[in-house]
Amino acid sequence: MKFAYLNAEDAQRLSADLRSVEAGVTRSLSLHTAPILEAHQMYSRRTACLSGYVFGHPSLGDGREIMTSQLMYMDTELGIARTLNRWYRLGHPARIGSA
Repeated sequence: MKFAYLNAEDAQRLSADLRSVEAGVTRSLSLHTAPILEAHQMYSRRTACLSGYVFGHPSLGDGREIMTSQLMYMDTELGIARTLNRWYRLGHPARIGSA
């Protein structure tokens, strides 16, 4: 199974936009044609992530059960996943429904 939250081209555009804002350069962005969002509010919503037992994490102890940051890419055939924060090598998947 493959999963990609963003394709590489969209990710590069997003990165370039964020770099421009961080550098204080907003005139190069298409803000004058951006839609207006009235009565806006911030909400949380569900997003894809992984859970499991981690080994070899730079700051978490081995065998600790974790929930990752947002899942950006996963390829189970290659055994890799990229979250917002880091790459993971995928071990065995959870056995669902077995006791």
